[in-house]
Amino acid sequence: MNFKMKKLQENCPVMIAEIPDLIMKEIDVWVDECKKIKNHPLAELKSHENVGYIGHDGIKHNSYQTSIPCNLIEQSFWLAWTIRLITENWGDGHHRGFQLGKHHGHFDGYDIWTNFSYKGDDNPRHIHNGFISGVIYYKNHDHATYFDDFDIKYDGYDGTMILFPSKVWHHVKEQISDEERITIAFNMIGTSFQKYAGGKDSSYLQYQ
Repeated sequence: MNFKMKKLQENCPVMIAEIPDLIMKEIDVWVDECKKIKNHPLAELKSHENVGYIGHDGIKHNSYQTSIPCNLIEQSFWLAWTIRLITENWGDGHHRGFQLGKHHGHFDGYDIWTNFSYKGDDNPRHIHNGFISGVIYYKNHDHATYFDDFDIKYDGYDGTMILFPSKVWHHVKEQISDEERITIAFNMIGTSFQKYAGGKDSSYLQYQ
């Protein structure tokens, strides 16, 4: 399998991958399970509350977010594929240098969640907790993600995934479409990137 990724632009650490069909089938199941949680009478108990849900301004920016059930992540080929992508493009050649963040003993489980957005929703300027973060564009309607540090956007084509250093600032503008927008975001932790970062903040980390 080819683990090369495409640069969004030169001198920008945002990388793009097309998601293999078999892995998209896994993600279909994730989204279906997260919809069941979203539609449950007790859904608010399992809301994944970060700046994209209810920001520091107290405003609700996404209609609903919920973490993907742990068993689906552990059984997936997506996790192995993503770790190998990161290892190939940022790591030192050893895939055990990276892992998906996890909240042990917490309802959030792994640090990967589904965003459900509708007309009027947005995602304010923010960074992530982790070393390498990513977004899966499941049903996006070409609603762009803007990377503020590099003055560039990615239109987020369905069936693609981006990876970027977690400290890269980005945002999503207010949604004007009535269509449901579904994305999945996640944070990877690890140490393999450090020799490339040169002791700097990980937002300086570039594709090797």
